[in-house]
Formats: sequence, structure tokens, C-alpha cells
Amino acid sequence: MKQILFLRDPGYAKCPSCKNFNSLHRSRARDLKEKFIKATKLYKIYRCKSCGWRGYLATIIITTKAVKLFFMYGAVALISGLIIREILKRFLTT
Repeated sequence: MKQILFLRDPGYAKCPSCKNFNSLHRSRARDLKEKFIKATKLYKIYRCKSCGWRGYLATIIITTKAVKLFFMYGAVALISGLIIREILKRFLTT
């Protein structure tokens, strides 16, 4: 079975600024905004050892298969809810 969501460690990725591999390391949150972003668990704060770049990188990669699956489950839930509502209307009005 293929994975839908991929967890990754951006520390092994290349720096968005200088393009060096394995130069990123985790950085601490400095203010309330960064603490909030860090608390969401979707992004982590990194700093480049080579060029000093500091920013956010995603820790979860969402694939197109995940998006399609999300919409499919949403459509099934919506249709099921409408069917159940109609069935309940018919039984409760009689």
C-alpha cells in the first residue's frame, strides 16, 4: 500500500537559500507567532549552518492521492448524511 501522507525531516534537505545539503538544523521559536506555528506541528523552524537562512519548512507532504481521497470521503459522508436525513424525515412524519 502506498503512503498518502509523508512525514519528512527537512534537516536532511537542501537549504532554500544556498542549496547546500545537510546544512539545516532546528531553530527555537523567538516570538508568539513562531510558537503558534511550531505548535501546529505542520511546520518547524530551521536555520542553515552555511548561509544563516532561517525559516519554516513543512514536515508533512500531502500527495495528490491524499487530496483525492479526502474529497472522496467528504462526498461519501455528504451523500450518506443526506440519505439518512431523508429516511429520518419519512419515519418521523408518519
